[in-house]
Amino acid sequence: MKQPNKQHRVFVNTPIDIEKEINCSNETAHHIQNVLRIKKNEKVIVFNGNGKEFQGHLMKGNQVKIQITNLLREIKKPKKKILLAQCVSSSRNMDFAIQKSVEIGVDRIIPITSKRSRPGNHLRKKDHWEKIVIHAAEQSHGLFIPEIYETIGFQQILIHENFKNFHKILFHQSGRKMMGNDSSFSEIIILIGPEGGFDDKEIEDARKENWNIISLGDRILRTETAAIVAQTLLKDF
Repeated sequence: MKQPNKQHRVFVNTPIDIEKEINCSNETAHHIQNVLRIKKNEKVIVFNGNGKEFQGHLMKGNQVKIQITNLLREIKKPKKKILLAQCVSSSRNMDFAIQKSVEIGVDRIIPITSKRSRPGNHLRKKDHWEKIVIHAAEQSHGLFIPEIYETIGFQQILIHENFKNFHKILFHQSGRKMMGNDSSFSEIIILIGPEGGFDDKEIEDARKENWNIISLGDRILRTETAAIVAQTLLKDF
């Protein structure tokens, strides 16, 4: 049973303005009608990932449209950017890590193939992961949609030019303790291993490329747990 007075949040991939009518895509219309079961004239919260959130209502008619009535809130994008480079794990654990990272407020996500990561056609997974990102943002009241990059290899991320000025952290039990300075940077990239972790050569290669090897404590954390704990320690909540 739907909670009384609850307003559902819906992501729409289109510009939003007050008094504008939004034509919903077939996928969004299906989500509104068959998943959320929003009725005609019922109020709905709408956002498109640009930091603004609007209120509207579902219009009458054959085509699913939303009439925007007013702006509810607006926030600026956080100055601190945390990028998650997550080695591909099992479908369930990868989905969980992505979902919870969005809820925490990750800026971007890069799937990584390492020696022990799960094999498969990861390019076909991108659409699935993007849907998880959108639904997690809807449910957690996020106003920004983290970008999911194409899957790249472990060696590529170590030397990627786009992240050369980031504070680079690879989390592994052999590393040093985290220090206060690690969370002070405005741009941080964190590298999380798959089930089975990184092998010795990968750790050594990361050291050679000046990555900080940091431990999350004396326990061996599951890959999806490590992703959440690492971001939580580095975030400015």
